[in-house]
Amino acid sequence: MTAARRYRWTIVAMVLLLGGIWGGIVAAGWSPRLGLDLQGGISVVLTPKGGTSTATLDKAVDIIRNRVDALGVAEPEIVRQGDNVLVQLPGIKEPKHALQLIGTTAQLRFRPVLERIPPSAANYAKVGPADCADPTTYPSEDPKKEVVLCIRERTGAGSSGLSAESVKLRLGPAALEGQDVSTAQAVLDAQGAQGWYVSLTLTGAGAKKFEQVTGRLACNPRGDPKRELAIVLDRVVESNPQMGDEVQCNQGISGGSAQITGGFTESDAKDLGLVLRYGALPVELVPSATTTVSPTLGRDSLRAGLTAGVIGLAIVFVYVVLFYRMLGLVVWLGLALHGGITVGIVTILGQTAGFALTLAGIAGLIVSVGIAADSFIVYFERIKDEVHQGRSVRGSVDRAWSSARRTIVAADLVTALAAAVLYLLAVGGVRGFALMLGLATGLDLLVSYLFMHPFVWLLAQTRAFNESRRLGIRRVVGESPAVAGGGR
Repeated sequence: MTAARRYRWTIVAMVLLLGGIWGGIVAAGWSPRLGLDLQGGISVVLTPKGGTSTATLDKAVDIIRNRVDALGVAEPEIVRQGDNVLVQLPGIKEPKHALQLIGTTAQLRFRPVLERIPPSAANYAKVGPADCADPTTYPSEDPKKEVVLCIRERTGAGSSGLSAESVKLRLGPAALEGQDVSTAQAVLDAQGAQGWYVSLTLTGAGAKKFEQVTGRLACNPRGDPKRELAIVLDRVVESNPQMGDEVQCNQGISGGSAQITGGFTESDAKDLGLVLRYGALPVELVPSATTTVSPTLGRDSLRAGLTAGVIGLAIVFVYVVLFYRMLGLVVWLGLALHGGITVGIVTILGQTAGFALTLAGIAGLIVSVGIAADSFIVYFERIKDEVHQGRSVRGSVDRAWSSARRTIVAADLVTALAAAVLYLLAVGGVRGFALMLGLATGLDLLVSYLFMHPFVWLLAQTRAFNESRRLGIRRVVGESPAVAGGGR
């Protein structure tokens, strides 16, 4: 295959690559995912109550990440920062709900009910929480000891179901705990009698414990509170179902499954199932700093970033046209190809890998314009040097590429190395900048080898390109370039 044919095919391949990327994006209806600073969301710093170890915090980060993944949040950032945990959730429509779900400790325990204490009881104010609506008054919960806790009443959306007059229950030591649960799933009762409930699958050891405790409770008469098993989540009784008539004394419920009922809405059941499915947080985390970025502010930031990018691109376009004249159009085509592929890859990564574009990422894209333009400039300057020495444009292209490519490769490798180090060592938006910088650097090599040199080489084979005085090259050797060839 001749050089001309090979170079034509490489250019066609690059154009087909660009067309294939954007054809797939348009067909799928994809768009770039935006980060917290561009689309709004919530950023919160969670601090462990009472302090904890690094290993415990790392485990908490893993559990929170699993919960966030189940929420379907795009490109969340969940990292440990010293003794705190930073959680950033872009695009959250209900930040308070998401924050509550993430920070729920999810300490699950099954306790037998010993006594029901209504607000009218004489000892109501003397035991348990002073105010069921105030979690700060809840007593500490030792699984091996009795405790008095409040029942959450399902009163509809927007209500916590806890008030100063909520019913209290005196509960015995825990019969089962969260580690006895294998998985949890929200289920809608097909018969419609129970509505939404949470189905629990117990471990082998948990199934035995559950069978034993339900067998003991079934020995109490029907209607007696002592026939109930309270399901406690984070020091609140979520449900206290009574053993059915079919449960026999000292036999209990076998099969390793249980249900949490209590008039759940679909959202309540799914949220409870989510926190139970991924386990309890090993430490109680409280928000110490919360920042909410509104979608309006995010749009303003996006507009400012895009404006900066357009201005930078326009300056580069004007510069290369003024300095290199018609060769500047080659730079335009190369930058359009480079930018199209870059944005296409960012869009694909957003939909397939959850990558979200942030302001720092946009800064990386703007810097990439300079990286790509610099490769063209290095190449063109080498061509000018060769022409200045008296060679024809056609003869200068290959010699110039031989030396220019070494400079381009060396510069791109240094930039790629810096981007890799920055990505590995940095956190937050800086990693987005590093990723964009590294991606642009790799694409710069691709465009240089498969578009820039082949395109200029093919142009150099044309008579118009060699004879034109409007290429920003021949004027370097003076008004009479033929003198160098010994003609006139």
